[in-house]
Amino acid sequence: MQQAVPSALDKVARRSARVGFVYNVLISIMVFAFSVVSVEFWLYQQAHDQEVKEVQRALLAYRSRIELKVTQNLDLSHGLATYISLNPDLDQEGFSQFAGQLQDKTPYILNFGAARNWVISHVYPNTLETSVLGTHYHDIPEQLESVRAAYGSRQPVISGPVELIQGGTALIARQSIVNQNTGLPWGVLSTVLDIDGLFSASFKQGENYPVRAVLQEKRESDQVFTTVYGDTSVLSQSPETVTVNLPSGDWRLLGVPQSGWKGLHPHPTVWVVGTIILLFWLGGLYGRYNAGRSFAQSIGRVVDDSYRFRSIFKRHDAVMMLLDAKTGDILDANDSAQQFYGYDHAALTSMQISDINTQTDSVLRESLSQAQQRAKNCFIFSHRLKSGEVRQVEVHSSPITIGHAKLLFSVIHDVSERLEVERKLMLNAKIFEQSSEGVLITDATGRIVTVNGGFSAITGYQEEEVLGATPAILNSGRHDKSFFAEMWQQITEHGRWKGEIWNRRKDGVVYPQLLSISVVRDEADNVVNYIGVFSDITKLKDSEKKLIDLAHYDALTELPNRLLLTSRVRQAMNRQSVQRNQIALMFLDLDQFKFVNDSHGHAVGDELLKLVSERLHGLLEEGDTLARLGGDEFVILRLVHTDNTACIRLSEDVIHAMNRLFVLDGGIDAQIGVSIGIAHYPDDTSSTEELLTFADSAMYHAKKSGRNTYAFYDDALTINANHKLRLAVELRQCVQNNELALYYQPQVDLVTGQIIGVEALLRWHHPERGLLSPIHFIEVAEERSIIHDITRWVVETGCQQLKAWHDAGAPISMAVNISPRNLADVTFVQVVAEALDKTGADPRFLELEITENTLIENQANALRVLEQLREKGVGIAIDDFGTGYSSMAYLKRYPISKLKIDRHFIKDIQSQSPDEEEVAIVSAMIAMADSLGIGVVAEGIETLHQQAILHELGCTFGQGYLYRRPAPAADIGELLGVEND
Repeated sequence: MQQAVPSALDKVARRSARVGFVYNVLISIMVFAFSVVSVEFWLYQQAHDQEVKEVQRALLAYRSRIELKVTQNLDLSHGLATYISLNPDLDQEGFSQFAGQLQDKTPYILNFGAARNWVISHVYPNTLETSVLGTHYHDIPEQLESVRAAYGSRQPVISGPVELIQGGTALIARQSIVNQNTGLPWGVLSTVLDIDGLFSASFKQGENYPVRAVLQEKRESDQVFTTVYGDTSVLSQSPETVTVNLPSGDWRLLGVPQSGWKGLHPHPTVWVVGTIILLFWLGGLYGRYNAGRSFAQSIGRVVDDSYRFRSIFKRHDAVMMLLDAKTGDILDANDSAQQFYGYDHAALTSMQISDINTQTDSVLRESLSQAQQRAKNCFIFSHRLKSGEVRQVEVHSSPITIGHAKLLFSVIHDVSERLEVERKLMLNAKIFEQSSEGVLITDATGRIVTVNGGFSAITGYQEEEVLGATPAILNSGRHDKSFFAEMWQQITEHGRWKGEIWNRRKDGVVYPQLLSISVVRDEADNVVNYIGVFSDITKLKDSEKKLIDLAHYDALTELPNRLLLTSRVRQAMNRQSVQRNQIALMFLDLDQFKFVNDSHGHAVGDELLKLVSERLHGLLEEGDTLARLGGDEFVILRLVHTDNTACIRLSEDVIHAMNRLFVLDGGIDAQIGVSIGIAHYPDDTSSTEELLTFADSAMYHAKKSGRNTYAFYDDALTINANHKLRLAVELRQCVQNNELALYYQPQVDLVTGQIIGVEALLRWHHPERGLLSPIHFIEVAEERSIIHDITRWVVETGCQQLKAWHDAGAPISMAVNISPRNLADVTFVQVVAEALDKTGADPRFLELEITENTLIENQANALRVLEQLREKGVGIAIDDFGTGYSSMAYLKRYPISKLKIDRHFIKDIQSQSPDEEEVAIVSAMIAMADSLGIGVVAEGIETLHQQAILHELGCTFGQGYLYRRPAPAADIGELLGVEND
């Protein structure tokens, strides 16, 4: 074991040096070869690019000259063609004269020939006359195609090359001729151009860079390029190409350097210089190899000589490891490392550092690379032990180079506990600094030693302004000495204090704090610091105030609500029990407010309530309380003497104030009244709750007395209230106990006497009081909202009976009375619809009776409900017509099918000498209904005389004791002649 480290080091060092030298030599040779070849190729590419540019430049010059010369000669030919078109009868002499002038201008036109109607008719020079004149082009098949092409084109058509008899080659340019006098084709003009003369001049005119070129044409007939002029060997030498713009067909010019393209060839200078550099480089590598080998040997000797220190490495308390810097192999580990990681020496030295380090491979490679580049390194890693536990370690690593072997000597410390402490300290510091709560810490004498950012944000003081001062600089002056004495007593006895305190900011603003103070003691239990943590609770206090206001004040009028009123009543009772005065509680309920609210909307209703509160507030005296209980109910609390004079005077003032016209936004005028109930303490009661209840009862009594008045409470109201309470309890059980019943009173045709319908009348079989009519209980049912359950039973039972009579062969109608509360019930239409669906009754035979006042007080809602009922086929009847606001306007507005004249008017026409005024009223009602197409039923007919008068007035139907008192369904069934189930 003692020789393990030096032998490992020596082996690794020698192997690393040898492999490194060979590797470097091979890499150097490869780099040399690649570099020289790259330079050679680069030089070749540069030379070739320059050749291409020169060839392109020469070809462009050739093209320009070719296009210019051909165009010039074609222009001369075009001039002759134009001359012939203007002189279609031109003879040979005239043709020769003009053609000769043109030929003198250019050396490249060999001859002209004109063919009229496909026959050669003119030639120049004249030497050609005998051989070609009179020849038809059909006899020259090799030229026929190009002649046809010329006939069909307005542009010159070039063909060739053609071999000349006299030697040489030529191009033939042909152009069609049109007789300008007739507009008809005259023929075609052929111009023979000398190729050698034309193109050799274009190719040889003074170019700096000699180029071999070839001119080619691609005709539409064969779509293949054919050589017209030039060196055809160019085509096989990767020539550069430019397009030539000549008439008819596609022309191109191809060229290569005169001596051909230069190939890739070595540059001796490059190879000589490269070889010299390579030799110098290899010499340097060999020198470094020898030096490294010698150094490795010396290191080996040093390690061997110093191995006596091995025992220090082996037995040291610190965890130590020796690593291969490149691979991360663990070469050696001391006893402490084996104990810490839980592996024996053999296991550890067969592992890599990545086997115990939890970092990713990329992070670990980066760390190993960094450790090799610096003499001293310190890392924090997570190492996994054999048990699976992960510990935080601090690794101090230094590189050791032996020859070409790079090793890392690492000393490892377990810092898990230290890092946890540091983490907590950093967290506490961050909390301290970033907390929105203010924190100040003082020493044992109360001098401020530090504050956080929250302290500065809340108080306005920066840290440097308060260091060394005491918290007294924040004192608001609102707390006396006893407050602070009690606070410090709590701190001394319990080590902490928490509570609300008022302090002052730097700008002088006093604000509330929620403050907690804690004591910090040392190990000897001596006070070291005081820590104060506080928050600004201004918003909390504001919220508390708002909540208190919401809990005690009405949001709309800002008047005290029921809760605050009750509290003030109790306080007033406590005071007045000593002063022996009375307390008057005045309960106000606005009359006709619901009409305004329903007619103009809740926004207008809210505005009216605000104006009402303002007027009432103007009537108060000092010490009075005005409260709003909700809706249109107000209460005035006043201290009075023994008589009621002050209450009466205030009540009259209130009534007068409410009767004055209210002018609302939008030009709306509102006229309302008020009903007032008054109860006294202690004369009427000594209970706060009863005082409110008694005043409420008195208010209802005032409403029953005609409204817009006041009433004082007396015991009779309590008796009546208790009676109503008992009645309400019994009413809630009557439907479940099957105590309700329907009686029916016939409605008769006054002409035939036939029963055409019935009115369903509610009765209650009270278990103690016997059979009761609605007059005894319907008011309580409406007040306690029991009316909805009763109405549901009445409608369903009535529909069931109506269906039974129809099925038995008695097709009569049935009228059912409904309460004004039903029209305010959003589910009422659904209740009627469900009853009809459940029983199968025909809605056309069902009538719902409502009073006139119901329509007046609930106009908007009543119209909506009645229209929905009418859509379902249900009839609407006005009961007790004439007792309310009888008006043709609302009769036209609402979907009314029948009027029932109140029995009061019928009773006054029963004598032999009836009241003429009453008769006129009834007559007017009947006439008004008849004009609107509404049926009429007269109620309360008791004598034949009344029946006769009503018949004379035009009344169709009647109802009353004359025909039958209300009776159970079985009795009515006998009248109808049907059997009852």
